[in-house]
Amino acid sequence: MLLRFNIIFFLCISLDTVSAQDMARILNSNSPDHLKADSLDLLGRRYMLKGKRDSSQLFLEKALELAKQSGNHAIIARCYVDFAHLYSFSANYEAALKHLDMAWPYVALIDHYDVKISAIQLRANVFNFSGKKDSAIYYFKEAEDYNSVKDPYRNWAVYISMSELFNQTDDFAKAEKYLLKAYSLTVKRENKPDHGYVLTLFINLYMGHNKPANAGGLIAEYNELMEDRKRKNFVDPLHDLIMGLTDGKMENSLEFMKAVKESSLNEGKYNHAMIANGFIIRYYEKKKDYAQAIVHAGESEKLAAKTGSTFAIYAIKKIKYGLLQKAGKYSEAVTLADSLFTLKESMLVLQNRDQFYNLEKKYESEKKQKEIELLTMQNGLREKEIALLISDKKLAALLLQKELLQRDALTRENLLMDSIVKKEQAFSSSVAGEKKKEAALNAALGRENFLKAEELAREKKLRRVLMGGAALFLLAAGVILVQYRRQKSKSFIIQKQSDDLQVLMKEIHHRVKNNLQVISSLLDLQSMTITDNQASEAVKEGKNRVQSMALIHQNLYNEGNIKGIKAKEYISNLLQSLCDSYNITNDKLVIKTQIDDLSLDVDTMIPLGLVLNELVSNSLKYAFKDGRDGELRIILRDETHHLLLKVSDNGSGYPEGLNSKDGKSFGMKMIRAFAQKLKAKLDVYNDNGAVVEMQITKYQLA
Repeated sequence: MLLRFNIIFFLCISLDTVSAQDMARILNSNSPDHLKADSLDLLGRRYMLKGKRDSSQLFLEKALELAKQSGNHAIIARCYVDFAHLYSFSANYEAALKHLDMAWPYVALIDHYDVKISAIQLRANVFNFSGKKDSAIYYFKEAEDYNSVKDPYRNWAVYISMSELFNQTDDFAKAEKYLLKAYSLTVKRENKPDHGYVLTLFINLYMGHNKPANAGGLIAEYNELMEDRKRKNFVDPLHDLIMGLTDGKMENSLEFMKAVKESSLNEGKYNHAMIANGFIIRYYEKKKDYAQAIVHAGESEKLAAKTGSTFAIYAIKKIKYGLLQKAGKYSEAVTLADSLFTLKESMLVLQNRDQFYNLEKKYESEKKQKEIELLTMQNGLREKEIALLISDKKLAALLLQKELLQRDALTRENLLMDSIVKKEQAFSSSVAGEKKKEAALNAALGRENFLKAEELAREKKLRRVLMGGAALFLLAAGVILVQYRRQKSKSFIIQKQSDDLQVLMKEIHHRVKNNLQVISSLLDLQSMTITDNQASEAVKEGKNRVQSMALIHQNLYNEGNIKGIKAKEYISNLLQSLCDSYNITNDKLVIKTQIDDLSLDVDTMIPLGLVLNELVSNSLKYAFKDGRDGELRIILRDETHHLLLKVSDNGSGYPEGLNSKDGKSFGMKMIRAFAQKLKAKLDVYNDNGAVVEMQITKYQLA
């Protein structure tokens, strides 16, 4: 014991020395700061993966310091993201989100795929681990959209995370949907380590939800994938897979594998049935129940004969031979050994024949490849010769075209010279005519100048009048503009305050809804751990009451009206939530509603929702205990001067002599309290079942 402690102690000292030497070597190098930061960040990640949190934090702190000095946004962002990874590994999700927030401005400045997708997925995972499922789904969707643009294959990792999230919330349909998406991506890759992992998760999902019919094909595919890599023999791949899924307890999967075998036999998939039966044989062999193991080996022997595969027959006979020896049935083992030798010779003949066929195919393939290469070379030479001839013809055509262009240019030049001479002669004659016109024009200009002088005097007088009026108009316009801007500024401030208040109220309702949802989930989890049925039922009722209030706040921020709730939509959601909570299906209970299209104020809807929660819960729990089908009726109507709320069922009704004013139960006390708050008249009676009426006089429409 002391020796082991000393070994561990000196190993830790040596590792710390190695990390210090690595840091000193990088810091003393002549590399720029951003390269030093990059190297330190890489070592920090390596120590993180080895579980050495202190060493990793030391390297990341120094890397972040150098990255900030260098101003390299990509490395700064990666350092913050790696810090978030480090805190996430130690379940410090608050610190992880804090470092992701610090990384986000730098991520926005760069176009670095690995850093950005790592930041988005880590944020989604941190929200998932900390129980904030809605936020986690939002960021998983953002990661999916980003991958769809940059690298669609990487979405397989996003899909398995989303599948695990929905599996945690017992939503099998969505968990299966996202695993199918991941499967469709990884199955297309030739090198398939990712696909093997997806198959493992798929089998785990079907095993956890006891769906053997869906698992047979996946188990066979996983077994074939491992055999292709020559990692395991006929049984081991499936054995290792199941042992990993069941924490090493083979008993946990025996019944499941029997169900897989029966399902595969019903579908005529004998190979799938043999693989499942192989696990069953291994189970009984481990238990040293050789008789049962031999019986199942005989079944696999018959299945192998149906497939017609000599190799499968040989493999199962070899397993059966080992079981007969362990069971002490040596005479049967000797008889089986003779058939094994015969099958071995047949397999060698088949293998030799397959090798000969493969060599012949390889020779023919290589021969055809050489012929194709030769034809390609010949075609290439022909194409070059044709290109050379074409280039010679093009050159001759270009020379001819150049000569024709020169001739056209000389012809156009001669025509231009002739036109210039004619234009000069026409210009001389036009100059003489222009002089005569100029004399007449001077006389006309004298008369025009006199008229313009008189017109100018009139214009100056009119201009002075217009300028005075314009000045007055501009002054009035300035005063109006100043007043308008002041009023517009005030209106803008008021509108902004109103918008900010609207957003704030929505955020408050959203946070209240989330907090109530967390409380509801906690109460649900608590009820699962309570063994006392009465206490568990009380916690469950409390969870439903909290859920009814959460639905109100959810409607407030979804609809955009922060004060009013649509009664019809809210009551429908509340009924669905209560039916899900008590596992009530449509074939057992018919719910009929007559609800006016009302929008009620929050102060009216909250007590009304809690009263409805109590009355519907009582009907679901007590009205139909004898197992008969039932009918639940809910009426909410705006009548003159009051609201009418009526909840009735056709169940067993209230006990004889029950008085709404004397009921001792917590639910009845709460209903009386809310009836008093709403100033409502409360009537409780039996009429072919339990009936509760409330005539509410204190209510407010939104």
